Order: sequence, then structure tokens, then C-alpha cells
Amino acid sequence: MVEVVVSTRKDVLIDVTDLVEFCQRAESVSGVQRVVAEVAPLLIEASGARCVFLDRPRGLFIELNSEEQHKLVETGVRSKSSADRSVLAATADSAMARGQTAQPVPLGKDSVLVFLGALWINDALMMAAREAHSQGARLVSLLYDLTPVMEAGHTAAVNQLFERYLGLLLDCASRAPAISRFSRSDFETYAQERGRSAPAGAATQLPCGLAPGAGLSAESPWPRPYALFVGTVEARKNHILALHAWEELIAKHGPDNIPDLVCVGRLGWHAGEFLRTYVFSKGLNGKVSVLSGSLADGDLANLYGHAEFTVYPSRYEGWGLPVSESLAFGKLPVVADNSSLREAGGDLAAYFISDDVESFIEVVERNALDTDRRRELEARIHTRSDIGVTWENIADVLAEEIDMSEWRPPMSAKLDLGKEYMLSVAPQTPDEGYADQYLDFLTREGLTPMLGQPRGERDFEAVDATVVGTFGSPQAWGYEIRPGSYAQFRFTRPVDGDLVVLISTRSMPGCVTIESAGPGGPLVEDVYLGSVITLPVGEGQSGDSALVRMTVTDAHDSVEGFLGIRSFVVLRRDDVHTQTIALNAAASALRQELDFLQGTRSWKVTAPLRKWKGRGA
Repeated sequence: MVEVVVSTRKDVLIDVTDLVEFCQRAESVSGVQRVVAEVAPLLIEASGARCVFLDRPRGLFIELNSEEQHKLVETGVRSKSSADRSVLAATADSAMARGQTAQPVPLGKDSVLVFLGALWINDALMMAAREAHSQGARLVSLLYDLTPVMEAGHTAAVNQLFERYLGLLLDCASRAPAISRFSRSDFETYAQERGRSAPAGAATQLPCGLAPGAGLSAESPWPRPYALFVGTVEARKNHILALHAWEELIAKHGPDNIPDLVCVGRLGWHAGEFLRTYVFSKGLNGKVSVLSGSLADGDLANLYGHAEFTVYPSRYEGWGLPVSESLAFGKLPVVADNSSLREAGGDLAAYFISDDVESFIEVVERNALDTDRRRELEARIHTRSDIGVTWENIADVLAEEIDMSEWRPPMSAKLDLGKEYMLSVAPQTPDEGYADQYLDFLTREGLTPMLGQPRGERDFEAVDATVVGTFGSPQAWGYEIRPGSYAQFRFTRPVDGDLVVLISTRSMPGCVTIESAGPGGPLVEDVYLGSVITLPVGEGQSGDSALVRMTVTDAHDSVEGFLGIRSFVVLRRDDVHTQTIALNAAASALRQELDFLQGTRSWKVTAPLRKWKGRGA
């Protein structure tokens, strides 16, 4: 029985978006989804927590019904579950479809929204989390690591998403527990370097995600003795170091005296050097293999159970789950000595100098290839196998984090007067070698739509803190606001006096009706798409907080059924010159759009119909 206690004063909502979308793909669970799959059911059992997921098109949280929660979470992909993946995928698809029209979960001061999964990879989910916080919800987010900002092993897009995620934690999180003391320390250092204070949080540690012993086959799944390397095939995991080490070991001892190296993991980022060497050498003539397909838990457990030993040369980790799994199966892990890996391996792993191939080879030879020494180390592992952390321990720590969570008031972002901020994230700049494409990018994407200013590469820092609302998934051009949805702008007044917020809209045929509210007074108006919206902010003093809100009430006369917003700028109300520039830019863009439409064949063919409808020919 789980002895987890969560205060009944709080309405605990566990976000399982990551897990539901994972089930849709019918894949085997990875480290992050493993944590969600194991911990969420324990928190439900102990506290009566409810599970929610994000309806991306509307940006709203929807509660799983009892059947969905039972199949996807309480049974789901836990280590001892035998649920059919195709059944889970069908249930997940059905839940997502139902969510598109279901009533959202009301959020308020008693709500605690708990994120156990990969919040950082989902920009729509991060925006919805900020909106929930603005409604009074407390946010508790489990932090895994700071890999994208600490180690250059991801794509630029992932790095930027992760910075937005860290900004969300610094701005809104009530608690930020981490899976290791090292990750907590990295997060605190990151915050200090930016003049911020990191929200408090404990370190949970991680247990083995698999169930050793049960169902292991008597026969080895591999035809020869092998060492096992589990981890996504990406630069950070350092497969290339292991490959070079195996090459030297084979040259020194002969292929028959070195076990195969079996690498298990999905293909990730920046693994080109390893993959080229692997392919061109034919896997060191068959001594190295890569299994990158989806592997069932039972198959992975069999690989652990029959391995001679495991290796984990990763350059940086938030924990190092394969190290915990290796120990749970009684296998010696040979591990790089960096980041949190000593927390995972304790004094039971064999460590080598990080990123040093000679040190790696020496430790493998001394501790793993020497059979007597390896058996001695495995005996130590077996005598200590009962002292590891359990999922129940982690659930208990997270329950305490939930109970200690307190609401944080929304912050007011600092904006520059007269600077136009883009809502969309800056697209990747094309190669300068293609001058025509580069020039087109600079003129179309490199300048803001209203004032023609060079777009700021880090606008997202101010935008994320300023603009919240019910947007759904962000688009390449900005945010969409559907009828009944809203956008809210909260910022610190940059100067004294009467201010306005100008908002550029997406140029598409149609008109929508908006209502706005703020210190400048209420406003109801029809907005032609492609025009500029002016929201009055009213009088105030520099340094005071300002808040204006805009709601779309009707969009039936819009081709796409929503209002698209692209950018915003804060101006003095009497700055007529800059406002005129913005309005002229919008008029010019609309003129270009109209010229294009009038030149199409469909426009000419439908001219009689428009004339009959009284809409001009």
C-alpha cells in the first residue's frame, strides 16, 4: 500500500498529454514516459488525483474519463502491464478525438497542475500551463535535466523550446523537483546566472523502470556474448567513443576475445559521425549492432539479463536510467564519471574519465573483461540490490511537493517602448550562399510586419511572459484566437502616461468581432483581418503593472473561423507618427493580398456571384 499523503485542500490534476500521445504511436516507453507511467497511478491511488490532457487546437485541458484513465494510466504501459499496444493506441486516439469537443477542466486557486512528462518539447502545452497559472492554478513540474542548454547535442529548435520551458519554470512554477541533486544544482545555477531565483524543489532519484527476473528467457537473445549500451543514438550519449574503444579492444585482443556491443535506442540528434563510422565499417565487421526499432519491455529485460556487462559513456545526464537498470539486473555498468551518473551508479558502477577513450578501455579491461573481477563486482551488486529507491518513494516525494505548493502571482514582463515583438518563433535562417533565398527571407521573415524592425531572435522571452490566452497550437505566423477564446497582455509600463497596445493581424479574407477590457476602458469592434488592432491601456506610472484582454466573440464572417495575431508593440497614445506607420504597413499588405486575389482565375469566375451578393465585382 502506498503511504502517500496529499492535502485534500488541493484539486490535483496530473497532465498525461505526453503519455497519451506516446500511446497513440504504439511505441515502447522511454525514460521520461516510464516515469509518468509508474508515478501517475500511485498519485491517483493515494490522493484521488485526476488525469488531464491538452486539446491542442483549443489550448484547453480535458479530463480523461474513467475508462480512458484505467486503460491508459492505471494499467497503461507500466512495467508489469501486459496491455496490448494497439488497444492503448485506439483508446488514446479516441480520447484525443473526444477532447476536441469536451468541456474543459475548470482551473482556479485550488488547482495544482502536475507535469511529470516532457513538458519542454510541447510549445502548446507550455502556453496552456502559463494560461492555467494566470487563472490561479499552482504548477508543479518534474525537472529531468538541462541537457539542451548545458550540452550541444540537440537541434536549435529543441534548444529554444527548452529555454522557453526553463523560463516557464522561473516565471510560474510553485515547485520544481528534479530527478537528481545534480539537475537541481544545474537549474539553480542557471537561474542565478540570469539574476533569478529558482522555485524550490526536492530531488527524487529514479529506480529501475523494468521488472528484473520475471519472464526472462533461459536462452540468450543474442547469438554471442555481448555488452549492452541502452540510450538514444545521439551525440550526447557518446556512441562514437564506445565504437572507437571497441575498435581498439578488438585490435588489441582479437575479435573472439571481445564481446559484441549491442546498442539499443531510437535514432536522435547529431549522431552522424557515429552512424557513418558504423555503416562504413559494417559495424566493425559485425561486432557492433544498433537496434533502433521499438523494443518491448520484455525484450529489453532479456537483453539486460543475458548481457556480460553494460556501458554508458554519456557526456551529460539528469540521472542515467540505464545505469539503474543495469544494477537492478545485477550487471556491472561501465560509466562515464560526470553529471548525475555517480548518483545513479553509487559505488557499484565502474567509472572512467569522461570522454577519454583510453580511460574507457582501461576500465573495461580491468573490471569487465577480467571475468573474476567482474564476478566479484556483480556479487557486490547482488548483496546491495534491495537498497535502491522505488517508484513509491518518488510518489511520496512528489506528494510532498504538491502539498507544499503555493500559488505564485503572475509576473509583469519588461517591454521596450516602441519595440515590435513577434509572436512566432524566428524560423531558421537559410544558407547565405543562396543569395536569392536569403534576401527573400530577410525581407519577408526578417522584418516585423507593422514597423519593419529587425525581428529579435529572443523575442520569445518577453512574449511568453507577456501574452497568455487560449490559443491552441502556435502557428508559423503567430497565434490563432477562435470565438470564445482570448489573449491577455500583462507587462510593466515602460514610461509614464497614456499607452496603447497595437496588434498586427493575419491577412486573410473576413472580419471578426472582438471585445477588450483594461484600464483604458471597454471596447467592442469589428476587425477586418490584416488590419491593426489598437487596445487602450490608459494612464499610469512607469514601473506599474498593466493588463489588457481581448476576446473574440464572433468569427462567422472569417474564411478560417479565427483571428490570427502576429505581433504587438506598446506605444504612447499620442505617438501618431508610429501608429500611422503601422497602419500604412497593414494597408500595403492588404493591397498586395487583394491584388494577388484579383489576379486569380477563381476571382474572375466568381465575379457575377459576388455582384449578385452585393459584395462587389
